[in-house]
Amino acid sequence: NANDGISLAQTAEGAMDEVTGMLQRMRTLAQQSANGSNSAKDREALQKEVDQLGAEINRISTATTFAGTKLLDGSFSGTFQVGADANQTIGFSLSQADGFSISGIAAAAATTIATTAAAVGISTVFTGGSAGGISISSQSNAQNVLAAVDSMLTVVDGKRAELGAVQNRLDSTIRNQSNISENVSAARSRIRDADFATETANMTKQNILQQAASSILAQANQRPQSALSLLQN
Repeated sequence: NANDGISLAQTAEGAMDEVTGMLQRMRTLAQQSANGSNSAKDREALQKEVDQLGAEINRISTATTFAGTKLLDGSFSGTFQVGADANQTIGFSLSQADGFSISGIAAAAATTIATTAAAVGISTVFTGGSAGGISISSQSNAQNVLAAVDSMLTVVDGKRAELGAVQNRLDSTIRNQSNISENVSAARSRIRDADFATETANMTKQNILQQAASSILAQANQRPQSALSLLQN
């Protein structure tokens, strides 16, 4: 079960790694668009790539699954049984309004920072959270996207850090369970060995007692015969 938890977390983290890469690329395009030397056609070409990046982020948020369960749509919350007892569980959540789509990440970013230019940029540039709503068609829009994407990257990086911590915890649990199993097996082996030794000693003791009893009985039988032999002589 712990291994399943690790695989699930790795799947989610891998998808978020792709989201991180696309947000960073989006930031690079916004930087280029914010350059005053760009023409309208230059910004139009940059905008087309931004639109595709936004669409792919939205697709990943709905298409990332593990064993048929959606991981990044904002609804996932799981608990994994990692021990033999009922309370030996590890749980984690990827819950977030609108998941890890453009709108979901933007909304999370807007609620985790103060009312600054970055916050204004998120609410302005990512209105509705649609891929086409991310505009770098002007210098001012591009600058807003720069600020907004930085905050969105903070949200994604924070969740990736949580997933990494969960994976480390599950790894530790697996190592601990392996250690427990080894020690239990060793203890059972010692018990079996101790019982065998005890039974062997008991059997040897009984054999000695039987031999001693037979020897005493033989000597007792010989004494009357010796006395009778003396009288006859």
